[in-house]
Amino acid sequence: MINRIIIFLLLTGTQIYPQLPLPTGTSPLFSGSGNCLNCHISNGNSVLFFNGEDLTPATHWRSSMMANSSKDPLWRAVVSEEITKFPSLSNEIQSTCTRCHAPMGYTQAIQNGNQYYTLDQVKSDPLANDGVSCALCHQVQTSNMGADSSYSGHYIITAARKIFGPYQTPLAAPMQNSVNYTPEFSGHMDQSEFCGTCHTLFTPYLDDQNNIAGMFPEQTPYIEWKNSSYRENNINCQSCHMPKIESPIDISTTPPWHSVGRTPFWRHTFAGGNIFLGTMLKANAAPLQLTASSQNFDSTIKRSRGMLSSAIELDLIVSSAADTIIAKVRIKNLSGHKLPSGIPYRRMWLYLTVKDDSGNPVFESGKWDSTGKIINGDDYQPHYREITGSHQAQVYESVLKDVNDSITYTLLRAAGYKKDNRIPPAGFSSTHTSYDTIKIVGEAENDPDFNIEELTEGSGADWIIYKVPVSQPGHFTVSAGAVYQSVPPALAEHLSEFNTPDIQSFLTMYNSAERSPVILGTISGEATITDIQSEKANTATELRSAVYPNPADDKITFKFTIPSPSEANITVYNIIGEKMAEPVSGFFNEGTHEIAFGLTREGVKFPPGVYLYRLNSGNLAVTNKIIISK
Repeated sequence: MINRIIIFLLLTGTQIYPQLPLPTGTSPLFSGSGNCLNCHISNGNSVLFFNGEDLTPATHWRSSMMANSSKDPLWRAVVSEEITKFPSLSNEIQSTCTRCHAPMGYTQAIQNGNQYYTLDQVKSDPLANDGVSCALCHQVQTSNMGADSSYSGHYIITAARKIFGPYQTPLAAPMQNSVNYTPEFSGHMDQSEFCGTCHTLFTPYLDDQNNIAGMFPEQTPYIEWKNSSYRENNINCQSCHMPKIESPIDISTTPPWHSVGRTPFWRHTFAGGNIFLGTMLKANAAPLQLTASSQNFDSTIKRSRGMLSSAIELDLIVSSAADTIIAKVRIKNLSGHKLPSGIPYRRMWLYLTVKDDSGNPVFESGKWDSTGKIINGDDYQPHYREITGSHQAQVYESVLKDVNDSITYTLLRAAGYKKDNRIPPAGFSSTHTSYDTIKIVGEAENDPDFNIEELTEGSGADWIIYKVPVSQPGHFTVSAGAVYQSVPPALAEHLSEFNTPDIQSFLTMYNSAERSPVILGTISGEATITDIQSEKANTATELRSAVYPNPADDKITFKFTIPSPSEANITVYNIIGEKMAEPVSGFFNEGTHEIAFGLTREGVKFPPGVYLYRLNSGNLAVTNKIIISK
């Protein structure tokens, strides 16, 4: 490992980047990414250059989280916490984690006959610290891709020294002579199943006696993608994380006389949503001995910011009633997996402010302080359908729980989710074969506006209502926005309970970093309150409805309240909007009513799943969910 920064001149147009060189070491299975630069590097003109952009794969990749997976200070801190709490499982923990974070080191160690591979071995192994590198990805075999056996980093790499690429008739001799690999065409490089080998992670969880009690789906972006319209439309992981150039691109300087243009070309940008860790890596490149320059990191951070901003769509409808401003906010997930996705620490939330004519705030929900904490609401927040106080905030996240149903930040204690209201991708269905693995958990499961629109499941969106009381007439501005946070303060506080070098190193970097969340988008509207007293007198009470028990088995009771005597009806629909039954219909007096209903149609019990029921009375309507258990 090189312990000082040297100048490695990588000419791209007129820019010269100071950086550590990429490793050039080899092993029986692998070759460092620096060796790939012998041929796959831009000449600033005809090779790996397009519209003024350097397309050198290593230039884009070296500042990504994939390139720095083994040096990720948060990952090292979390591994350190786990092995400190469970020392008897230290080797198993480290081997499981290094399989994807330091895959070349791990795979070579296992190939050499070692049973385990540890973090200390990673730190002294230049190839391991090449992260998820060229010679790793391009050697993965297709035999188990997409199968359960491939998950949790169980990719297959053999000693055949074959390098797979996406192009027909590759030139074999230059690569054979340079790095002793034989290139072969394979279509799997552009398939989501390829990414799913590491980005689908099942880990064991422990009971109170530290015995393995089961397996937990810790990260499931690939399975989430399978349960989406993106899969149906053949939009793969690479479509977003390795955007294509359809024009022919010359991908190699060797041999110098060739001029073969390959199409399409996949940019090796690998941008994700982890802007916070990207800025932390940039700020600590020297102590972490990273190979990317500050310019490289700036480019990756910019791409990540663009990807995050394009991952959501916001809508806002503002109205008023009596002394209340009503703001309906819709947030739609435009990515191909849950948002947030990946490691179950990330969170996203909505913030909403109402200001008077003078710009003074009269209501704020989801505001944060300089440490990234949500003011008045950073403790556990359930999923809300309606928010009426500033202590409430709509936080989209997965909250881990242990075998005792208590919140935990320790992955080996994660037996399930206490809450998972991360917004699903479009097309996400509770009837999908994998739904039990990636299901919605908590209050969002019963929210008829969560992933449902027009009585049909799969919207990939959530509607939330804010009701803001105001004491004086006037003109008001309502602003709504969404923010994203990679590392919540509670996780850092949890890690601070452990005094290990890797945890203290992370906390030093974390405490000196800018910790405000990333703003994904904002939207605003206006409302006017005139005569509060006269409006109060003319405002009807809204409809209210509930059903119990919920989840139900074979019988339920509808409980509903109507504001005035009128005709009312309740209609039950399945999740694709088909009418199943109309258990309530008739004239009802003002007040609360209860009606029992057997969950059958023409003598046949409703199949298990999610159903919707709509209560209509006069010109008012309200929709809720019913969960029918197996």
